[in-house]
Amino acid sequence: MRRRFAQHLVRMVTDLTGVWDFAFLGDVDPVTVDVATIPFQDRMAVPGCFDATPAYAGLRGLAAYRTHVVLYDDGPHRLLLDGVHHWCRVIVNGTALADHVGGFTQFYVDIPQPGYELEIVILVDNRFDYERCPLHLDYFDWYHYGGIARAVELHRLGDLWIDAVRVITADIGLDMTGPRVRVEVDYGCLATVGSTDIGIAVDGQVLLTETVNADGPTGRFVCELALPDAALWSPDAPNLHMLDVRMGQDDMRTRFGIRQIAVAQQQIVINGKPIRLLGFNRHEIHPEFGHGLPDSLLIADLQLLRDMGCNFVRGSHYPQDVRFLDLCDEYGICVWSESIGWQQTAAHLTDPRYIAAQMTNIDEMVAAAFNHPSVIMWGIQNESHSEDPACRPAYEQFLARLRAHDPARPVTFASNHPFDDVCLDLADIISINTYPGWYDGELEQIPVRLDQIAAHLDAEGHSAKPLIISEI
Repeated sequence: MRRRFAQHLVRMVTDLTGVWDFAFLGDVDPVTVDVATIPFQDRMAVPGCFDATPAYAGLRGLAAYRTHVVLYDDGPHRLLLDGVHHWCRVIVNGTALADHVGGFTQFYVDIPQPGYELEIVILVDNRFDYERCPLHLDYFDWYHYGGIARAVELHRLGDLWIDAVRVITADIGLDMTGPRVRVEVDYGCLATVGSTDIGIAVDGQVLLTETVNADGPTGRFVCELALPDAALWSPDAPNLHMLDVRMGQDDMRTRFGIRQIAVAQQQIVINGKPIRLLGFNRHEIHPEFGHGLPDSLLIADLQLLRDMGCNFVRGSHYPQDVRFLDLCDEYGICVWSESIGWQQTAAHLTDPRYIAAQMTNIDEMVAAAFNHPSVIMWGIQNESHSEDPACRPAYEQFLARLRAHDPARPVTFASNHPFDDVCLDLADIISINTYPGWYDGELEQIPVRLDQIAAHLDAEGHSAKPLIISEI
């Protein structure tokens, strides 16, 4: 259950997917747990959701996962986790190193002095506890499974390491200049490393070699690359390219597509060509696997989308697995990537704890999905109370956070308040959830309702924005 390509060819990476020791502790406070006395008498697949297995089906409580790793050396390592539900605490060799909230995003934990052997224990809690985990609430319209639902890796870091690589379309070359991209490389180091070589290749061709002064503890290298022979990405021609960065003794690879997204005259435009989006909302969930879907189900979902003539999928209502995004890149399926949220009220959207957790979720969502050309828009807060003026400041903060991370992609949110929403002006794309013929009225009223919504939005000054019927 790994991504479609190796992110590192030089860095030593240990895949920790497999079978871990497991114990279901139940309704206990994580603070009271002594790791040394946990009775690990069962086994559990990683990735997977423990409450989707027969022995623990439907149970909520604290669980413990454990694995042991023998290391090649005692240098600094990083534990990378793609998704743990809903709350977790990472404990290495008896020391609690980090807590994390929100099960659908990747995070990492640094282990600066690991020794030569690691005991990794992850306490995982799938209970609804607003104090610790305000992003997951018990009234949401999907079942919240618990467990280490996505992949786990252990990375050996050196004196200098690459944290992230972003590929930004600077000029896609719709004229004679040819495609250009901007590359941003974030790196860290333990101490002042000094002069360090950096090299960047695209599709196996070295395009840049330079020497940089890595004076730590963090830094960023930025360059622009001309790619005159690169083909553009679009739903009709999903051309992809591979970028390799070598810096000192570390490396990172990322796949990208060159394309430009714009909003103009009620249309969403890809590479200067208007596109009509047809698709579905998708939950990443299954009664046998919880949120930890095998590759075969990801492929099945995309086959269904293509069989229905779709070119679009909305990740409802949380960030999708990067493996699914990889496949959407390849299939040419456009994606709306959405942070965790469902019908939050003013009580949530004025609560500093919720605001902080949502900001972190947005940060992690964008970090994981940024280089995927299939992701053409960002979204927040499905059906939250955007008709309430008290909620507007939160919408302003969340959408501003998205634009700060990525000013190139449009932002949106799904509103079920088409006639009294006070936040629609903040979005680049208007997205409306409406259910005529289901929750109210008859099927024959669907065209009338949609015409009423469109006319009202035009009258309210939103006529220049694209309109998506995001649920119906």
